Amino acid sequence: MSSKSDEKKALDGWTLLRAGGREAAGLEIPTIPTEVFTTSGPVRFALGENGEARVLLPLTKRETLRGLIGAPALHITVSTFTSAGEHLRFLDLTCLSGDLKAVFAEVTDEILVRIASGESCVDAARSTIEDFRALLVRSSSPDIPISTIGGLVGELIVLDRLLDRSSRAWRCWRGPIGDRHDFRGGDSSLEVKTSLRAGETSITVSTFEQMEVPAGGNLHLMHFLLEPVIAGMFSVSALGHSVLAKADDPERVKELISAVGCHDVDAETWNSHSFRLETEELYEVTGRFPRLVPSILPGAVSPKGVSEVSYKIDLSVATEYARGTSGFTEIEEAFIECL
Repeated sequence: MSSKSDEKKALDGWTLLRAGGREAAGLEIPTIPTEVFTTSGPVRFALGENGEARVLLPLTKRETLRGLIGAPALHITVSTFTSAGEHLRFLDLTCLSGDLKAVFAEVTDEILVRIASGESCVDAARSTIEDFRALLVRSSSPDIPISTIGGLVGELIVLDRLLDRSSRAWRCWRGPIGDRHDFRGGDSSLEVKTSLRAGETSITVSTFEQMEVPAGGNLHLMHFLLEPVIAGMFSVSALGHSVLAKADDPERVKELISAVGCHDVDAETWNSHSFRLETEELYEVTGRFPRLVPSILPGAVSPKGVSEVSYKIDLSVATEYARGTSGFTEIEEAFIECL
């Protein structure tokens, strides 16, 4: 890490902003320009809506974040502001944790040093964040249950396969944005369930409508048996980096992963377990497939006063609905056709 004291100005910049200081004629928000310049203008200190430490790194009109990954307490986005009638783009970094403000100041100072030495803003941010990642992800967050980790791994396996067919296939991942099914494209829907014990055939259904077939459409269930192992090839980190590299809009994919609760695919809490894939089976949810859904109840509605339902399905009694893994190819094609 660099130790150039003349670049160690982040804490002073934010202190001055909080005291009311700002550039006389600058952006739409209060900022203080640093002495580090790029071809698109100076790096600037700024504050978040609640006074959080923030830094704005100038971007060219076509520059992208190229796989830049944040951390639970580090918000990363691209912001556009107007100055003298000109639209300016910035890589916008904000520290969301007061406990990490000293670490973020070190990160910011180091980014300034690297930009001053000739690195692009994106490259400087990415390399610095990686160097400081262990400190940035430090938190008192409770451990993530292995079932939750396994559930995300299962969905990322499907997403990774879809992205092999099309870099736009992440648009089919609908669960994180509140859809009742994990994946959807046109009339086709796919629900993903994972089990973590050898021989386990039961899955948990968490909502009353989850196993309901869409009107005029079809629903399939992908069941993965994931065995927890040390250094398994399937982990949130490995799959997360894979899908981000394949997607045509990695920033949107990061938002979807974050919506699941994973703000950093490399976070230790989300990578405390890794897995190997023991078995997988695809089922078509149709006919008398075992399930509890509104359509099989009188009036096609849940009983009065019942708003939440959680139950288990034993897939050992659903073998006649198994379609084999080869059936997943047809689902992939159906999804891709809708993009």
